[in-house]
Amino acid sequence: MRHKNPLCIYPYKQELKAFGFLPPIGIEYIASAIEDIVDSVKIIDLRYEKKPLSSFIDKKTDLVLVSYNWGFEERLVKDTINSIPKNITVILGGRHATEHVEELFENIPRIDGIVRGDGEVAAREIVQKGISRDIDGLSFRLNGKIVHNNNRRLEPVRSDYFPDRKLRRYKYMVTFDEFNSDIQIDLILGSRGCPFNCKFCDFKFNPLGEKRKWSCRTPESVISEIKTIEAEVIGFADDIFTADMDWVERLCDLLIKEGIRKKYLINARLEVAKRPDVLKKMYKAGFAVFLLGVESAHDKTLASMNKGFTVAKIREYFEVLKKFNFIYHCYFILGNIGETRGEILDIIKLSHELGMDTLGLSILRASKYSPIKEIVKQLDDYHIEEDSGKVYSDMLSIDDLQQIRRDIYSSFFTIPVILRILRKLIIHRFLTIGRLSKIIIHIARKKIQKMAKKRNSTITIKELKPIHKI
Repeated sequence: MRHKNPLCIYPYKQELKAFGFLPPIGIEYIASAIEDIVDSVKIIDLRYEKKPLSSFIDKKTDLVLVSYNWGFEERLVKDTINSIPKNITVILGGRHATEHVEELFENIPRIDGIVRGDGEVAAREIVQKGISRDIDGLSFRLNGKIVHNNNRRLEPVRSDYFPDRKLRRYKYMVTFDEFNSDIQIDLILGSRGCPFNCKFCDFKFNPLGEKRKWSCRTPESVISEIKTIEAEVIGFADDIFTADMDWVERLCDLLIKEGIRKKYLINARLEVAKRPDVLKKMYKAGFAVFLLGVESAHDKTLASMNKGFTVAKIREYFEVLKKFNFIYHCYFILGNIGETRGEILDIIKLSHELGMDTLGLSILRASKYSPIKEIVKQLDDYHIEEDSGKVYSDMLSIDDLQQIRRDIYSSFFTIPVILRILRKLIIHRFLTIGRLSKIIIHIARKKIQKMAKKRNSTITIKELKPIHKI
């Protein structure tokens, strides 16, 4: 065995979004994949650590695996990697690492290798062989040059193993805007890939631009994993959980039969409304939050996206969905090609009419493998922001779109909408009197701090302002 004491690192200090709580399930899969062939393996999530990374590296540490999924906090990630002693092999993996192999090797000299694409089997082979030309999906330094081995074949999701949560050093709690709740949450993967072909989306591709065929685990294996999870709330990390509603039904039957009482969050398609029989079982089994991609309030845009439904169908689906007390968080894209400011603002009317509970608004992006990138290239009046990949036009700038987002949020969250959300949170036991009181205290404290900061700023300005002109 080449390596016996690997250290797995999630190298970020900040949360990706205002919501923060999600365990780094990707690096946990890697650690669990090699656990049985090493002497010891540790997972370090820098978001939760106050000690420096060096305190977790000892004389036995011979391999560091870094999960580089997102392109933010670049300086922190770079400094973290460069701080690792030179006698230890450093391997990167993850979506961002896969998409930026050449530039990462150039910018971070300390990197020995990068695993492109799926990492579980590659990690096992690295542990056993070290860096080798025989490991598919591995890029590495050799005599001053970068060697790229063959791409690794896309495999279906496996049912025979899942992350070992005993390797965790932390409990992951739901947090929002610096508010820490007492609700523990976890992630689970029931399927991989997506069978749909929405034009704006690139998550159906792996980081190498290859289409991943949808595959699912056996319902029995999912149940086995859920039984190892302590958290009361579980989010399914599937790109699309409801691709096969017969599979969903079998899973619900097992959850009900086993008497497992937890709450579940899922990514779903609006077409779930075609199966009210399964929706009834899902409600009984504990499913609570549906994340639904609506994307636009206009047929012309939905057609250009290849979404597969019209606004009339959306209305039809919601007539069914409103019969169930699921929490519906609906995604819309701002700045869709050809939509005016007024057409974007139609989201407000549609969301109110249909009874959506919360909204997720994002600016259209043209990421590396998104078909949108090629479409924008052919349009003189549309452009792509270099750093973020956000799409804007001569008609609507990024600042305009961000202001539209603020306008929609402020218009959507009316008193009736807030009361409906609170009612559903209580129904699903997410919200109790104790939790509500803590939230109110947190909001009041933040408000006081904001007012105090504003007052101090005003006083400082007054103090600096000259009384007399000379």
